[in-house]
Amino acid sequence: MKSKSIISLIAVLLCAVLLFSACSQGDTTSADAGVVTRVVEAEEQEAKATSITADSISFYDVTDGDYKIKISPIYDRSGKEVVAAYILSVVGKDNKALGEDKFPMLRSIVEASSADNQIKLTKDKKGNYIKIESYADSKGNLIAMKDVNDLNSNGNKDEYIKLRSITNKQGSTHYLATLDTVEVVKENNKTYVVQDGKKTEVHVVNAKNKSVQSAVEQQTASKKEKEQIKKKKKKVTTTKKKSNADKSGNKSDNNGKNPGGNSDSDNNSDSGNSSSSDIVVDTNDKTKAYDQIILQKNGKAKTGSKKVTCSSNEVKITGGGDYLIVSEAGTWHGVIKLQLKNTEEAELRFEDVNISYNSGSVIQLIDTTESAERSFLEGEAAATTSADDALNDAMDDSSDRKGAPDVSLSFPSGTSSHFESSSNASTGVIYNEAKLTIKGNGTLSVSATTNTNNAISSSKALTVKNANVKLQTAAYGATSGIGGSRGIFSYGKVNVESGTLTIQSNGDAIRCTRFSQEGGTLNASSSACDGIDSESSIDISGGNANVIAIQKSSFKVRRVNLQERYDNGERVNRNDLVRSDKGDGFYISGGTVIGESKKVSDYNMKPKQNTVVCRTVKKTKGSTSETKAPVKWNMGGVTSSNACVKFLYSSSGLSEKNYSVKVNNKTPNPEPTWKWSNGLGSCYVPYSNVK
Repeated sequence: MKSKSIISLIAVLLCAVLLFSACSQGDTTSADAGVVTRVVEAEEQEAKATSITADSISFYDVTDGDYKIKISPIYDRSGKEVVAAYILSVVGKDNKALGEDKFPMLRSIVEASSADNQIKLTKDKKGNYIKIESYADSKGNLIAMKDVNDLNSNGNKDEYIKLRSITNKQGSTHYLATLDTVEVVKENNKTYVVQDGKKTEVHVVNAKNKSVQSAVEQQTASKKEKEQIKKKKKKVTTTKKKSNADKSGNKSDNNGKNPGGNSDSDNNSDSGNSSSSDIVVDTNDKTKAYDQIILQKNGKAKTGSKKVTCSSNEVKITGGGDYLIVSEAGTWHGVIKLQLKNTEEAELRFEDVNISYNSGSVIQLIDTTESAERSFLEGEAAATTSADDALNDAMDDSSDRKGAPDVSLSFPSGTSSHFESSSNASTGVIYNEAKLTIKGNGTLSVSATTNTNNAISSSKALTVKNANVKLQTAAYGATSGIGGSRGIFSYGKVNVESGTLTIQSNGDAIRCTRFSQEGGTLNASSSACDGIDSESSIDISGGNANVIAIQKSSFKVRRVNLQERYDNGERVNRNDLVRSDKGDGFYISGGTVIGESKKVSDYNMKPKQNTVVCRTVKKTKGSTSETKAPVKWNMGGVTSSNACVKFLYSSSGLSEKNYSVKVNNKTPNPEPTWKWSNGLGSCYVPYSNVK
């Protein structure tokens, strides 16, 4: 009897151990299709917590001695570097708001900079903040400021540059300093900003201009902070009504003293007194809960999520959230569809998942609020056809639409996933209608095995962050265009923020509306078409860009090419020329850039040597507006009959010295200045058709 009890006790203990083991593994393996947790990579959390870019924060608090200064940052045109700041409010050591009598720079724009994930206000040799002369319209919207830092690199710090606003996903609006100049004129005791012949009455931005403070405070606040402002204003209104109704309401809590110097200033300071710490992610929580989806053999799948439907060769997700996708099959055959409204967010986390599908895209990210046709017909043809113009218009129309779901495909450290499609379509192995980020420190490889299919087709912006991504299309290596399949085809912007993006394609490696690289490494190669073929702009500010186009241009901006043809008297679509207010053009402000192409060899140049690119500005007769335009140039005996901004020129014959640049066979005034850095030479060239 005693032995039976012992056996029973051992059995119970074994069951308990097995149960505990199963529960423990539920958080680390694919044994259960319920909710699981995963450790979020530290650098991703840190980036969210400390980022100071225009797309990530609202207000910012600067601590300087006894002062706590609340600012709204003003960024360069990329939205990544702070160049100035509007001072909203200041609190002294006694934690009381200061007025302009004690802090003259209140409600002014001052010089600022950002580094090491913090913003600093610039001071002169005497230790005073440096004010920037700025102007706003009657509603308090910032219009222009003096280009004291020569942001457009033309040597003129006395001109004024246009400011434009941008709204991030938190609902916070910030101002960016563009490269476009405006004229400030005074007529009949009034001040106007003039651009493209249009006059806007403006007022100087200073301590007396409270309309700017009110506008900036409301614009800069995030959605969460706007709600807080509404609640505080409602509370203040209720208190005032109660005070007016109270006969004894004439008494003051501070005996009539006003440390801020102005009651309106105090009210404004209180209404927007949301600390930047309110929007910082709590990095103490290192884990994240995911709804798990398990891919099984024979195209089956299972999940415990009510927002996921699993059927034969298809997983359909119909709601925002965080999803972990793991696989019990060596290769799963099917499609994963994510269907979201344009206000929803989702993360799909893949851990060592291999997916292959022969009937369409492997990953489909669908915006259910978008009713447009989804055939993704590209209509790509020769550059002179109306079909190409129609494609350009379609890309612009789509990229200008801001509303879209926010989706990330995550590939954590130590994992390797592969997507492959043999579908005879152009919709891509990954088809996207969201603002998409491919991130993580893991590896993703994408293969399009039919001649017509792209690796990624996207109607919205696409960003690569940290991940190691490799895209390959069919017929890579063939020097004739077989199907024209592209590595990335995007109606929106393509941005390489960090990580490594490798593309091997037969068609364009990247065809997009705009291309930007801030860091990381891009290795892009096309065996039959262009390396980067951008509709409006190519902007490289950091990282390493190695772009090879065996048959065509390594770098190309279509609007610039059309501008050149238009200037040469050819009939082209006038609407597709460079636009001064859109930042069209070719910019290189940092990083290491190497371009190789057949066009380089046409000029007896050898690739992978010193590289030269010109940035040009065209001033139109009778107007102060500036637009980017091509310019022909000659240097060291090598003469270009093409616009230099079509692609980069590399040559063993180039050396790090200054070269003369002639416009219309004349040396421009002022004469262009070359700047060299690590084998890269860049030049600002003022091109003018003024007679």
